[in-house]
Amino acid sequence: MPNLPPPANATLAQILTWAEFELAALHLQSPRLDAEVLLVHSLGLNRAGLYARLHTVLSPSQIAVFQQLLHRRLQHEPVQYITGVQEFWSLEFTLTPAVLIPRPETELVVETVLRLLSQIPNPKSQIRVLDVGTGSGCIAIALATELPTAEIWATDISAEALAVAEANAQRHQVHHRIRFLQGSVFAPLANRSQGFDVIVSNPPYIARDDLLTLQPEVRDWEPRHALDGGNDGLDFYRQLLNEAPGHLTPNGWLVLEIGHGQEVVLMPMIKGHREFADDFRVSDYEGRGRVIAARKR
Repeated sequence: MPNLPPPANATLAQILTWAEFELAALHLQSPRLDAEVLLVHSLGLNRAGLYARLHTVLSPSQIAVFQQLLHRRLQHEPVQYITGVQEFWSLEFTLTPAVLIPRPETELVVETVLRLLSQIPNPKSQIRVLDVGTGSGCIAIALATELPTAEIWATDISAEALAVAEANAQRHQVHHRIRFLQGSVFAPLANRSQGFDVIVSNPPYIARDDLLTLQPEVRDWEPRHALDGGNDGLDFYRQLLNEAPGHLTPNGWLVLEIGHGQEVVLMPMIKGHREFADDFRVSDYEGRGRVIAARKR
């Protein structure tokens, strides 16, 4: 529980200040924002409603509920798992600890796929897209909302993750256009003959020895299988580069999110595959390589 009890007969403003102090004592990155999000969630308000009621005195039961949420955050549990939601591509996604928390930079993957598809000179009547390691389903669902005629498939090794992804697809009313399959990488597609126009993935890319250096919110709470990329962080990229050509149509694209600095190794790997003709990288807003793409011959 928090180190100091909340002030007696506290207003919303006083509770916010108290919670911010407790979170800041642990050197968390955004103590004020976390306090606001948790308080809004516990009271069923939005942020504007919170600030309109700053002088409202909370009941003991309201304070008790908020204290429980704050206690979880003080254990370094991510806010997104506490509230059970995260926004991605202006859509709200349900989350559980079975799935990786969607990051804003992953939106670059969606942007890259949409840009590539928009440049096809004579697009087919139905584009086929595969999302490998779909997790919460954020990439597949974002693409489904933007590509209303596309046929989208999504795989994940975790049944629990697929349950979350399917619930999110239902939430955003694209469940009838996404086929979810359980299995590792391309294993669920063993009997599929038709290729995909785009294969997209945000694979595990943390080197195993680096896992212990991650922030506790990531290291201790997010699913290990969605983080661990093997000894050098590149295990899944090797598999994707080797096996994706067998599942792509001619001129189809493989689009991958990558970790910081990995393009230095991955771009030469792509060029070493004769199955790929063109490749490029996309940098994030800090100028770091975040997405790589390769076109099958």
